[in-house]
Amino acid sequence: MSGTPPALPVGTRAPLAGRLLHALLPIRRRVIHENLRQVYGSDAPLPALRSLAQRHYAHLWQLAVELVRFRLMSSERRRGIARVDNLATFIDAFRAGRGVLVLTGHFGNWEVATVAGIASYPEVHGRFHFVRRPIKPRWLDAWVTRRFARAGFGVIGKRGSLDAIVQRLEAGDIVVFPFDQFAGRPDGIDVDFFGQPVGTFKSLAILALATGAPVIPAASWREPDGTHVLRFEPPLPAQDHDDTNEAIRRCTRAYNAALETLILRHPEQWWWVHRRFRRANPRRRGPSAARTSTTPPAR
Repeated sequence: MSGTPPALPVGTRAPLAGRLLHALLPIRRRVIHENLRQVYGSDAPLPALRSLAQRHYAHLWQLAVELVRFRLMSSERRRGIARVDNLATFIDAFRAGRGVLVLTGHFGNWEVATVAGIASYPEVHGRFHFVRRPIKPRWLDAWVTRRFARAGFGVIGKRGSLDAIVQRLEAGDIVVFPFDQFAGRPDGIDVDFFGQPVGTFKSLAILALATGAPVIPAASWREPDGTHVLRFEPPLPAQDHDDTNEAIRRCTRAYNAALETLILRHPEQWWWVHRRFRRANPRRRGPSAARTSTTPPAR
């Protein structure tokens, strides 16, 4: 990101469901608006920010409806509602045999796009493993894990998972790493994200530097006709440095820059409800609104 906040997307009026939920269901509404201000700047016009927030609420409603409908679809129908873009980029990295680290976040309907999109490629069945935090209560966590397993995906717990991830990469598998959540100490370091330092997971950089596995950004989104797209981007170049800590910092910044690009592509379909803009080490004070960057965003 440059020093100038990105322009707000020009969109049509938010669907009725989004306007109603925004007005009547204030859960995390303040967080959503604060996050939008962090990204688009304090001078962004309130009507435009409100419209984007309403479209985000509409996305969340459609997300819930789709997850119910998806359970009732036949396998053939599921395969028809999603496509995979830039598949050759992913296949080339996968066939190199070093494993693949997929950098992603909470975009679109990730579950529908991934399950439906990957279903057409049986050669990777059982080779995808999602890194995620446990869900409370335990019965819900077990249910989600079983659902992933039925779809052919493994689950790796986020805490204490480095050894397990390395094993999967050594086997040539794909490890999907959600990278858009806050990370406090000791897991996170403060790295620039949309122009300000925020707590960001350093484990992805550690894994990439230690194993040589390529890091491929990926995101999903919903098209206006209701179909879903899963798109893989080219692997991010390594950020080498004689100082290991500096190499980790540079890699992590490059990952955040790639994430910024993915978010701005379809901003209404990113997970704005998460309290992302916090520092890993809050005792270190600094200009939280400064919009500077040491690494250009990935394209």
